[in-house]
Amino acid sequence: MIRSRPWPHRPLTTLIAVLVALGLVSAACSSSPTAAPAPPRSIVQLGDSVASGEGTLYGYTYDRATERWTGGNIDAVWPGPYPLCHDSPDAYGHVLAGQYHARFAQFACTGSTFANGITAPRTYAGATYRPAQFGNLTTRTDINAAYDAARPDVVLVTLGADDVQFSPVVRACVTNQLAHSLDPSIGLQCTAADPGPSVQGDALAQLPTLIANLKTLARWIIQRGTADHHVPKVVFTSYFDPFPTGTTSCPDSALLAPAQVTYLSTLLQQLNGDIVRTITGLHLANVGVVDLSSAFDGHRWCSPDPWDYGLSIISLSDPSSLLSQAPFHPTPRGQQQIASLVRPVVNRLFATA
Repeated sequence: MIRSRPWPHRPLTTLIAVLVALGLVSAACSSSPTAAPAPPRSIVQLGDSVASGEGTLYGYTYDRATERWTGGNIDAVWPGPYPLCHDSPDAYGHVLAGQYHARFAQFACTGSTFANGITAPRTYAGATYRPAQFGNLTTRTDINAAYDAARPDVVLVTLGADDVQFSPVVRACVTNQLAHSLDPSIGLQCTAADPGPSVQGDALAQLPTLIANLKTLARWIIQRGTADHHVPKVVFTSYFDPFPTGTTSCPDSALLAPAQVTYLSTLLQQLNGDIVRTITGLHLANVGVVDLSSAFDGHRWCSPDPWDYGLSIISLSDPSSLLSQAPFHPTPRGQQQIASLVRPVVNRLFATA
């Protein structure tokens, strides 16, 4: 009978080293497990009315029976320190910071553009809404000290709709549609066949400047973080599409002709495409972008549960409704949806750090 030879007595570490050398055990087995990346502790928000949470505090509710937004208080009180900015605790940055249990600094302001709000104070009709959200790193002017004090781990940016004057374009489209309905000899503009001067001059002509400014802002944020030895993750967003699809119409879209609705949706997709391509094309490791084009699918205007305030808020029988800035802005549920789409990108940027 042949007996097998017993294994010689060796320390466990020696046996593991032998097995690793033979390729029977991965070297990773002898190393400590990799710690999960720490979540963000400080989040800063830059941008426009979508970022500020515009519209959410007026108190509108949607009536499914009439397909109209009802109620609402145009004199709603907005939180300080800059109430003219219409910053709301419902804004997606607030929602996201709460999910991470992170500090939150809100610098976004309704109506902000790169030149009027980001690099310089946000002003309108002689009033100053707030100091510059970021400042101009090239000229070293209007530098926001509160931004530096926040030492952000994450910077959220929603910017561009006001740079291409989306709201004035829509107003011009509505005005043209009303004129056309009263006098068909007046051509219908804001369509693929005839974009009209407002679309051409206020939107399309401004896209190249917006693209250049988005690149500048992304690089400035990284540059500022590098100088402070604390480079944040930066997440840009595009914009959700509130317009109904096909020929669907309801009070929220009734002020626009179907051809105008289709064209404005196409125009919005063009803006979104430019934002996504611009940020992606920077190839910056700490910078990401979230395309919100389909964020409200199933919850656009004319759906049973829209996540965006529609044009039915505006009533010619109620002049005060013309002062509401809610139309085209997310409801609190819409803001939550944006936060749910931004969070995975934030997580990915931290995981690949």
